[in-house]
Amino acid sequence: MPRLQWKEYEPLRDLLKSRGPGPYLIRVIPTVQSQQGKRSQRLQLAEAIPIVLRRQDGHRVPGRLQCVSLTGGLIAPASLLPPGSMVNVIFITPKGPVTGTAEMLRPVSWTEQPFRFAALPDSGQHRLRAVIDMVYAPTEIF
Repeated sequence: MPRLQWKEYEPLRDLLKSRGPGPYLIRVIPTVQSQQGKRSQRLQLAEAIPIVLRRQDGHRVPGRLQCVSLTGGLIAPASLLPPGSMVNVIFITPKGPVTGTAEMLRPVSWTEQPFRFAALPDSGQHRLRAVIDMVYAPTEIF
């Protein structure tokens, strides 16, 4: 029986070389799709928080995150990106940093552009869910 060999994807091989030896695996799960007819809970932020978008060419676009959910959000980027652009996003929540891959959608104004998460690591999804649950959790009145 022939032995199976893994064929390395060129850009990944170069990335791993730059990070040093050892395995670098991140479990990425598909984003939570809302049930048909039911939208994911949105967290409207009282104050916009900083977010950084990294385009595929490496260029970074800073912005302000105004609204977020488990499926995406709304930002005010320094410059609008073409709809369909895939970017890496990072922003900080009270539960820690959230990083993921997102698809930029059609701008809703000259200064605001929505995005949809394409992939979110487990850690980012758990942090984002914890923040949303923190806000929407029922409060006890004594």
